[in-house]
Amino acid sequence: MTDPTMANHATAVLQCLSDQLQAGKPLYLALDYSHRALSDDELRLDEAAKLKGFVVPLKHRSLNPAIRPYWLPLSGTNAEQLLPSIEQALQEASPDLIAEGCGRRVAGWLEIAGDAQQAALHISEQMIRFSPLGGKHLLRLHDPAVLWALWPLLNHEQQKYLLGPVASWSLIAPNGQLMALQIKPDTGNNKGTPDIWGRQLWQDIALIAPFNQALLAYLAQNSDLQIAQLDHLHELGFAAIKRARLLGFSDDADLALFAQHALMIHPFFDRHPLLQKCLTARPADAYYGSLVAELSDSDWQSIAANKV
Repeated sequence: MTDPTMANHATAVLQCLSDQLQAGKPLYLALDYSHRALSDDELRLDEAAKLKGFVVPLKHRSLNPAIRPYWLPLSGTNAEQLLPSIEQALQEASPDLIAEGCGRRVAGWLEIAGDAQQAALHISEQMIRFSPLGGKHLLRLHDPAVLWALWPLLNHEQQKYLLGPVASWSLIAPNGQLMALQIKPDTGNNKGTPDIWGRQLWQDIALIAPFNQALLAYLAQNSDLQIAQLDHLHELGFAAIKRARLLGFSDDADLALFAQHALMIHPFFDRHPLLQKCLTARPADAYYGSLVAELSDSDWQSIAANKV
């Protein structure tokens, strides 16, 4: 691993997860199926997971059993797979590789105190759900980009219901740092509903793909971010996409571009008179991308500076 930043991230992640193992916490490496050709190192990790781990039992008649995820316990001699899994997870999280559509195979590291196979069954039941918007869907919780973006959309009770027996799910966040998804102590003020798979949540889930496209464009120019900054970008991006939906835009590319402008130009760029003029004068079937295509660089500079 020659990239100094990535090497530093690897050292920090290894230290954190090694500390958990040394403290006696049972950790499991979660590996998703990959649609790309794997390197020799990746194949060795996959073979170890299939030989010494167990499958997450996704059950759906249209789902090929060969693409189910695997969980590998990182105890005993399996602990030697920890560092390779970290290095591969960081490589997969590179914005350049994600932009190529390579996907992410290393889903993260799970702390499970009880029966791990029962925990896998619980997670599998969350991954294939009936949507009130129509039909059954495979929700790819083993894709860190999906799980990271989904987590803040859930209230306390929904997060608790989603993880079930999983005490903590650590993953590589989009900035290359380790992030642990775990249930915060209940203060007694959490009155949310455990009805996790309601219509509103599914509508928000549909926004994850365009948000991730916008975030990827942002990260290509702003790679040195902290987790708190990512959380802020998540809030801004989803708010922008929801405004775009209210304006009548539905194409994923349009929603992604709208969110990208909120992240990279100004959080409320669409309130600027230049944008308001484009939006109010548009035909009903116009695409957002075509509306703003003729704005000049100086126009965008005025919008960024919030100047009329």
